[in-house]
Amino acid sequence: MAKMWNPGEDIDFESARDQASKLVLLGSAQRAGIFQALSKGKNITVLKQELKADERALFIILEALRALGYVQKNKDKYIISEKARSLFLEKGEDYVGGSLPHFLDIMEAWLSLPEIIKGKKPKEKKGDVAAFMDAMAARPDMAVEESVRHCLERKKNARRVLDLGGGPGKYSKAFVNMGLNATLYDLPDSVDYVSIKYGLKDIKKLALKKGDFTNDFVNEFGGELFDIVFMGNICHIYSDEENRLLIKRVRRLLNRKGMIAIEDFVRGRSPMAEMFAVNMLANTENGGTYTEVQYREWLEEGGFYDIEVFDIGERQSQLITAFSG
Repeated sequence: MAKMWNPGEDIDFESARDQASKLVLLGSAQRAGIFQALSKGKNITVLKQELKADERALFIILEALRALGYVQKNKDKYIISEKARSLFLEKGEDYVGGSLPHFLDIMEAWLSLPEIIKGKKPKEKKGDVAAFMDAMAARPDMAVEESVRHCLERKKNARRVLDLGGGPGKYSKAFVNMGLNATLYDLPDSVDYVSIKYGLKDIKKLALKKGDFTNDFVNEFGGELFDIVFMGNICHIYSDEENRLLIKRVRRLLNRKGMIAIEDFVRGRSPMAEMFAVNMLANTENGGTYTEVQYREWLEEGGFYDIEVFDIGERQSQLITAFSG
């Protein structure tokens, strides 16, 4: 898998501008439903009606996609090309269709960086739940399984896991596949979407729970305790103080000698951490990336011990585990 934001990589500005424009074009076509609609050949008249689109815009976009090799044309009918099928329709290892619409949202936020550098807060906007969840679902299965395997190597007797902010349920499903009972907790809109889109409502050993862990959510579980609380890609959204508080709350949901597991980009270990912090600057009010020293401080302050840090996926992200007293 290619790494995002390769550190120390020189920029060819002409090439970078060209690639960025192509990504915006492909992401826009995917979000507009063009690739899905072109799984079978259609002319512009039919496509215009199906997508409720502008005819001039469709023509220009389709011809650009044809020039790039992502769409083919036979007489007056367009159809997705073979190389594009694996990227935008078939959800195999090459699939990027779930992440590109979210890329558009990220780039929109990054365009506000000049104002944010001057002290303005990121613009508040209602996120595209589908685009965000689909992007999270694009995380490689191998990296997910590696994290889950590390968790179960450290907590061998685990039976019940809470997947906090679990989104599309990739980690929840991996835990279930390893024999655990899992509870996925996320915002109501997210749970409503993923329960159907990713079939989570049909998984017997997976419970779905709606709520907001930025509040004092612990009482919502009515005394229910877990062997593992997994926090995947959560801490980078929040500030130092918010993370300290969240970790203390999580401890109250763990059985004695229960384990917290945090996956994120750790400064000083992940080559992506510094650039990902820019993404958080553009998209969150207080988020960032944090050092191993900071994570250890939060965990010790929260009553955790035996802290270990594992590198996941060629050091791109890290898994931090620790036990409650």
